[in-house]
Amino acid sequence: MDASRGAAGDLHLATVVINVQDMARAVTFWTEALGYQRREVEWDPEFQMLVDPAGRYLPVSLQLTGAGPREPVRVHLDLYTAHQEDHVERLVGLGATRVPEWPYPDDADFVVLRDPDGNEFCVIDHADL
Repeated sequence: MDASRGAAGDLHLATVVINVQDMARAVTFWTEALGYQRREVEWDPEFQMLVDPAGRYLPVSLQLTGAGPREPVRVHLDLYTAHQEDHVERLVGLGATRVPEWPYPDDADFVVLRDPDGNEFCVIDHADL
């Protein structure tokens, strides 16, 4: 146990899992969106882990499900960048859609998008957390 973390010990966030309905489409979108690659060589139609080739950022996992996303969304990804509008346009070109009905505040530093499976995520106008 890691005493500096108290009772949490070695318990830590290792990946974020996104439920998807079309694994091939999701792998294509998220690898292109994030510049990640599949971790496994073998294709698993029900689960894929995508990793940053440089090992700098948290992996994203994709899990096949038979149901679409539910509203209200309980968890979503926040993607940080110093080039928000460029990335929003690039992601839309890859198959994401804008969420125009979102109740944006006047000083919003984020843009809400949906991936091709309908999962919401945000592109935040900050290079670092």
